[in-house]
Amino acid sequence: MKLKFYFSTLVIVLMTINTAFAQTLCNGETIKFRETFGSGSTTSLPAGRTTYDYNSNSNLNDGDYKLSKNSQGRSEWHDAKDHTGNNNGRMMVINAGYTAGEFYKDTVSGLTPGSDYSVYLYVMNVNTLGTCGATAILPKLQFVVEYLSANNSYQTLTSFTSNFIPQSSNPTWVKVSSGFTLPNGITTVRYKIINNSNGGCGNDLALDDITFSQCSSLSSLPVKDLRINNMEAKADGVHIQFSTLSEYDTKDMQTQRSLDGINWKTIHTQAAAGSSDQYKAYTALDIEQFNQPVYYRILQTDNNGSYSYSSVVKFQAAKNTSLTLSTYPNPASSEVSLNISSPVAGTANISLYSENGSLVQRQHIQVKNGSTLAKMNLSSLLKGMYMITLENANNQTISQKLIKN
Repeated sequence: MKLKFYFSTLVIVLMTINTAFAQTLCNGETIKFRETFGSGSTTSLPAGRTTYDYNSNSNLNDGDYKLSKNSQGRSEWHDAKDHTGNNNGRMMVINAGYTAGEFYKDTVSGLTPGSDYSVYLYVMNVNTLGTCGATAILPKLQFVVEYLSANNSYQTLTSFTSNFIPQSSNPTWVKVSSGFTLPNGITTVRYKIINNSNGGCGNDLALDDITFSQCSSLSSLPVKDLRINNMEAKADGVHIQFSTLSEYDTKDMQTQRSLDGINWKTIHTQAAAGSSDQYKAYTALDIEQFNQPVYYRILQTDNNGSYSYSSVVKFQAAKNTSLTLSTYPNPASSEVSLNISSPVAGTANISLYSENGSLVQRQHIQVKNGSTLAKMNLSSLLKGMYMITLENANNQTISQKLIKN
């Protein structure tokens, strides 16, 4: 059962024990959604909420779960009540399997676009201290928040991973939390809790009180307001400008491109600011250009392995009617790369002339209607000034000087 809270506003500090993140502060918290797993006798989840198998017996096997008001799914496990504090309340009790698997999945609706949110849950290692000995496998989980994009595919908004949840002499609930900013135009997210540890003796846990809260502001959010601000097609490619308002312990920024909004390729990686409370501007270059809509997003990773994404932005360059050529490096030594943009597909001729006008090299390549990358070997040439001439299937030509070192 889900309990939703709309009117109780609390100002709290989210104290996170053994989580993957530095402490996250949710200032002016309003709880919008909380999954408590209800109350009453042992039962199963609705279809589609987990990839685990329901087992109402006293002994849970690998890959089994149940909703129960007692954590003792096996005799060697803790005999504990749920985290919510309801004497008859239930928790999700799990004997983690040998595959990644989804412990739990659900959606949260009625959220406010552009607002800050914290998300947290409580996890218990249900094994008593010493169970499975020194080789005990400890529980570890990944929490993924996604939104449905305009092209009807789910895009990851944020993902964070807990540390290993240790065994304890007494039942101990560990809080795992993070925060994110909801993109504009989005009111519903889907979340997944995934097994991030190995199968075997010791990977046994209970989950309770999965909570989404709206915050007036978030402190120590790994990245605040990651967004793409502008895209512009130039002769050397598409220039993508993006920014953050603040960062905490960030590692790098990866610019990703997709032609369908589903399959993504990293086209540029650069170092992130690390920790900064100032506006930070970034620029990336996509040297390929397409005569069709292209999707871009930014993948930000932290030093602790967690990551988040910007919103997906669609870009359509103006239709290209001219032939363009750019070379790099220039001057070059052993090889030069050619970035060709042609309004027609077909065979193109690349000719290299010496300073006195003699033809020293020629090659034929197939170019696309759009951007094509090619290379020319210069290792056998003498140092000096050369001229590269490109001719496409429409007999359009363009030339550019090249210096050979």
